[in-house]
Amino acid sequence: MADPPRKGRPKGAAGFGWRAFFHGSTTPVFVLGRNRRLRYANPAWERLAGATLAESLGLVCSARRHSSPLAAALAPTPEALAGRADTSRRAAPPNRTGPPWWDVSFVPLAAADGLHGIVATVRVVGTPVRAAERVIPAAVAALRETHAATFTPDLFPPRLAAQLRLAGQTAAPVWLVGEPGSGKQTAARAIHHSGAARERMFVRVGCGELQPYLVESLFWGHGGLAGTNQIGTVFLADPAALSRDVQQQLVDLFTDDRPDTPRLICGSARSAAADVDAGRLLPEFHAQLSVLELTIPPLRERTAELPRITSRVLDAIGAPPDVDDATLAVLAAQPWPGNVRELAGVIAGVGGPLTRESLPRELRVRAGLEKPPTEPPLTLEPALAALEKRYVERALARTRGNAAKAAELLGLSRAALLRRIVALGIKPGAGPDRGRGLPHAEHFDP
Repeated sequence: MADPPRKGRPKGAAGFGWRAFFHGSTTPVFVLGRNRRLRYANPAWERLAGATLAESLGLVCSARRHSSPLAAALAPTPEALAGRADTSRRAAPPNRTGPPWWDVSFVPLAAADGLHGIVATVRVVGTPVRAAERVIPAAVAALRETHAATFTPDLFPPRLAAQLRLAGQTAAPVWLVGEPGSGKQTAARAIHHSGAARERMFVRVGCGELQPYLVESLFWGHGGLAGTNQIGTVFLADPAALSRDVQQQLVDLFTDDRPDTPRLICGSARSAAADVDAGRLLPEFHAQLSVLELTIPPLRERTAELPRITSRVLDAIGAPPDVDDATLAVLAAQPWPGNVRELAGVIAGVGGPLTRESLPRELRVRAGLEKPPTEPPLTLEPALAALEKRYVERALARTRGNAAKAAELLGLSRAALLRRIVALGIKPGAGPDRGRGLPHAEHFDP
């Protein structure tokens, strides 16, 4: 039975149900207790958040680093906690960046002993637009097309090029195996630009170049790669260099079924199976994130492609792309331990038209066009004799011809010094100290 109306209460207030009132609203509404825990949310909020009140009840709404995206989006501002109404724009969960955005308006409810609770509403600002549907200025679109055209599967041998095109048509994770400098990142970009995610960004992460906590922050920190839908492909260079717990987190991330999960491509000098056998890679990472494994041959096995690769590098640095056969013969005779990266460095070092004469001399020597420079033989005895003679002359000059004192300076006996003077052929007035008091032979004190 409802309470009888009291004096001063508006008509119908006795039977007012605030839950039913909020349930009928199409505006997302939620209520936080004084300890920032979620106490109530209406069906409009459940539809917007993609979560039910039953599973979210008691959620601590905080913007701390380890809070979930939903908890961070609902966290009250300091002004609201201080009792003042406030509005804050947050990225719509599960993303950590927008669009879309949530404009969350907080209305604090005061009590005699402080904050009683907070009633908040959510207004969605902006709608997510697929990358392919965005209006891009013509100049930017042309620049992007030019950039994408530099990373095509045709950069590689025909068989590998066909494999890269096939990889671009799938969403399966790819593991690229190749020596340093062989073109793993270029192959990853070729897959990206020929795939469905080419309108989104390509991001390279050097796993062996960063501390594990930096990689973790890069993916799951504020505004990290895991919280945005702008990334199309992530290229992990040497993922086995990461700690095992970060590897497991990456497995969880890239096996998520969300439509905006980026494509994963890994590059390593070893196969995934070899890294597992060495204990450097989790078996789960190998099983789930190296579905396609492609091998990139080193440059020394691709000498037939040298004309095309050399012309592309020259064109990229603004030099004439034509190279004669004599120059190509010198390049083909090199072992290229640094592969394409080393070749590009040599060509860029020339800085102009590429000819046989403009190449570094060591390349021409290795190709048999020139003989290595001859060096004088390293004979030790004459050098030691000259050094000993210089020391004896300085000692005699310092002691003004006194053999006993000179022998004491040199750590020799007087007889030994006299024998060395005769053997070295020291002449009166000769040596570096002539004219500075070196006595004549007849003045030597025996």
